[in-house]
Amino acid sequence: MRPGRLVLLGLGLLTGIGGTIAPVAAEPADPFVGTGGPRPWFSGNTTPAATVPVGMVQLGPDTTGGASSGYAAGEPAVRGFSPTHLSGAGCPVFGDAPLLPIAGTAPRDPATATVPIRADTERAVPGRYSVRAGAVGVDLAAATRAGLMRFTYPAGRRATVLVKADGSLNGTRGHGVWFPGDREVAVRVRSGGFCDRPGEYVVNVLYRFDRPIRSRARWDGGAGVGFGRERRVRAQVAISFVDAAGARRNLDRSGIGWSVDRLAGSAAAAWDTELDRVAATGGDATDRALLRTAVYHAFLHPTPVSDADGRYPGFDGRVHRLAAGDVQLSSISGWDVYRTQVPLLAWLRPDVASQVVRSLLRDARQGGAFPRWPVVAEDSGVMGGDPAGPIAAAAWAFGARDFPLDEVVERLARQPRTGLDDYLRLGWVPTPGERFGASTTLEYAAADFAISRLAAAAGHRDLAQRLVDRSTTWRSLLDGDLLRARDADGSSVVGGFEEGSPVQYTFGGVPQDMAGLLGSLGPADEVAARLDEFFTELNAGDGPHAWLGNQPSFLTPWAYQWLGQPARTQDVVDRARAELWSPAADGLPGNDDLGSLSAWYVWSSIGLYPLTPGTPNLAAGVPAFDSVVLRPRGGHATRIVRSGPGRHAAALLVDGVPRTSSWLGTRPRLIEVVTSDDVEPSWGTAPADRPPSYPGS
Repeated sequence: MRPGRLVLLGLGLLTGIGGTIAPVAAEPADPFVGTGGPRPWFSGNTTPAATVPVGMVQLGPDTTGGASSGYAAGEPAVRGFSPTHLSGAGCPVFGDAPLLPIAGTAPRDPATATVPIRADTERAVPGRYSVRAGAVGVDLAAATRAGLMRFTYPAGRRATVLVKADGSLNGTRGHGVWFPGDREVAVRVRSGGFCDRPGEYVVNVLYRFDRPIRSRARWDGGAGVGFGRERRVRAQVAISFVDAAGARRNLDRSGIGWSVDRLAGSAAAAWDTELDRVAATGGDATDRALLRTAVYHAFLHPTPVSDADGRYPGFDGRVHRLAAGDVQLSSISGWDVYRTQVPLLAWLRPDVASQVVRSLLRDARQGGAFPRWPVVAEDSGVMGGDPAGPIAAAAWAFGARDFPLDEVVERLARQPRTGLDDYLRLGWVPTPGERFGASTTLEYAAADFAISRLAAAAGHRDLAQRLVDRSTTWRSLLDGDLLRARDADGSSVVGGFEEGSPVQYTFGGVPQDMAGLLGSLGPADEVAARLDEFFTELNAGDGPHAWLGNQPSFLTPWAYQWLGQPARTQDVVDRARAELWSPAADGLPGNDDLGSLSAWYVWSSIGLYPLTPGTPNLAAGVPAFDSVVLRPRGGHATRIVRSGPGRHAAALLVDGVPRTSSWLGTRPRLIEVVTSDDVEPSWGTAPADRPPSYPGS
């Protein structure tokens, strides 16, 4: 728990600057978890910004140390409060047009102005953030496309607000400020450069104050506005990625009013609805709080970029309009999210997961290809592989099917890929021709399998078979008992793996054929012994041991299940939850990557894990709680119950029927896990009990 932060458990109150935040649950989600830790790789890079589930506005603080999310726990000063953020990304973007309240006159250099903050004044719950910034109390709350800011000034001091038009986290490539009325400031910002890529976006921000502006001044990077000696100044804010008129309509249609308490209450209710979709009882209170926080982080993204009237910026540089009720989503962190976050989203919110696929499809129609990592209306191209296929296939497999399957399959089948000619001709993507040729090969193979499942669902049997056959290309990287990068002439070379080592990819990089991968490494007992050594360190970074804070190692604890040793999986997962996660600012073991790491924690805590992108297959394990209920929007609930004296699964009942297999292929209503004190019970150990693999023809 953050030192100095007040959280009254049970039916309590969390008090903020200038008001009282509504009652909170016994184990509230904590937006500060993941805001600290060593950068770049072992910080969660999350933000405590006020937002709603899958919200366009994330209204929150930007501290001065250059954190990717704009905020890092423990930094002593803030440079402003902005309405756009990404949570958990490894590179900065957004943080556009921040406001900075100043008690007194504007400083000589307003562009670089900061004010101190103290951790013991910070408060955050889902949907609300507050702090004392210098002498000013700041209280923030949010709706989907708008937010509300309340500034409380000391008596007798001038109420000044700086509007930092050029204050985006990556700087601005152009900006403008104007005053549409005596209570409004409008800003247009052009920024971009996510992960040092060339793409850019335009965002329009409208600030509307609750009283007339009494004085105004401009500087090259923004404007300052004054309100005399008012004690309290409130500002509504809305954004649009289309135009200034869109920001105004988004604000006018938001109906947020002027009460921070009321808006925060609405946001809290929206969050309660989503967080209650994973309801745990029993077990440890800290674990329940971490689970709820992980669900919170998993529902922060993707980001809507369409206005309330349906308009959005397209990948063709034009403005498009959606049918009523649809939403265009961006900030879809493809390589990161297809493994964990998309399956969770598809199960619990199939409507949103379907919107993800429809959004990517519109991007492909307009831009000619599915993006890997869209930021507003451009593909940043961050990370390798071809993640749109696994995203769509995972969504379909877990019940999100409100998208045109035939068109998705047709476009995925002709999706351009970097190094595709070599991949088809040689069976691998060469390194150093492609910097990360080895991991790109593995990603393409996994994507081919995932797309094959969609093709089969659409009735395209020949295409499905060709793709399944092509998904075996991972074998071209086998070099003895390790996967290695290859040059164009077939010789093994050093490197070639993105954000991971050869060992980390060797134990989890082939989700479509883990039995084939592990079987190619040697006898099962020797492979298990190598895995034991691999897990002597759980978050070692890019080296010979596990890196469970990063995607290439996500699947590796479940490798034991293909070896018939599920108890060892349970041991590693229990250790990971206990050693790597905590209810603290540094409580995430790596970049949250828009909820993908938090989704890993959700799955591992409820005793399940999605095994193979494109299939509904789930590893079965031991939940951390006596009972967990999953309540999706649409469809039946699933209850997972644990009983017994120990921590290893000794029996499994699915809808009342005993099951010896250590995996599930359907979504049942009731899963009962019986545990024992045995070191390695016999459940799930027989060859027929192991999860399936798909080795191709």
